[in-house]
Amino acid sequence: MERTDFPAPLQGLRHYPTRATCVDRSGRIRPDIFLLVPADRTGVEASSRDATGKRNRISVSAPCIAFVPATAQLAAPRDDPQGIVITLDLQTLKSKLRQVFGSAARELPLWFQAWDPFLRAAADTLMSLSQTAAVDAGCLESFADAIALHVSYHYSRNARASDPEVPIDQQKLARINIYIAEHIAENIQVEHLAALVHMSQSHFARAFKKVTGSPPHFHLTTERLRLAKWMLSSSQVPLVDVAARVGFQTQQHFTEVFHRYTGMTPRAFRLAARSELPEFGKRTPGSQNPDTSSQE
Repeated sequence: MERTDFPAPLQGLRHYPTRATCVDRSGRIRPDIFLLVPADRTGVEASSRDATGKRNRISVSAPCIAFVPATAQLAAPRDDPQGIVITLDLQTLKSKLRQVFGSAARELPLWFQAWDPFLRAAADTLMSLSQTAAVDAGCLESFADAIALHVSYHYSRNARASDPEVPIDQQKLARINIYIAEHIAENIQVEHLAALVHMSQSHFARAFKKVTGSPPHFHLTTERLRLAKWMLSSSQVPLVDVAARVGFQTQQHFTEVFHRYTGMTPRAFRLAARSELPEFGKRTPGSQNPDTSSQE
């Protein structure tokens, strides 16, 4: 059977073309699309200038993926970035778009992030295959078809219509809250939440505030503080550990934000909670107060 060699890594990330046998017979450069799938603990930045000189830039990290033009320059802060870059051949995508939507004109968004478990699973499998020197070409073609069909169906939009102001329903809101709960200790950005529901950051911010009454950043902060209050009142975890577990980089920042939103420091809040629940103030002989080594 025909075997296909994987190309060399592209700027630290392994580069996988979805159509290794697709040749541009016209000799012109096709406007292909890069699908960026960074692995865990890897961030990838892509940037380029369009025909008008406007600079576009996007930063993506797991668990999100991103679509950028194949002309974009890629960079990763780590010396050994992990992940994969999948080249989506535009002609293949157009063919899939016609299969799915018929003759209606469709296009794919660029400079766009999304949360997509299917594409991440496909990328993980391709990364495993890339560890071999060569792989069956038919296998790669099957991956190419599956990825192209998935991308065409889930991410294409009407080329002649402006983006509608799609609302955030309860199912999407639940997905957002589950993600926040599972990643509360991490540096969650609003753009990550927007990617969960396949929205641009600006559209997401408007839609989220409309359905909840609060901006996304405010909601995220209150969720962090809600968990912090529970930990402060129901455990003896040191303040510095409480701060880390609810997603603050430093205890000082945690104290500042907590005081701003509640009117008291975390330590004062804990002492007040213990005064209402005396059992939390009991200590065995010789034990130390877990807060004595931590600032307010």
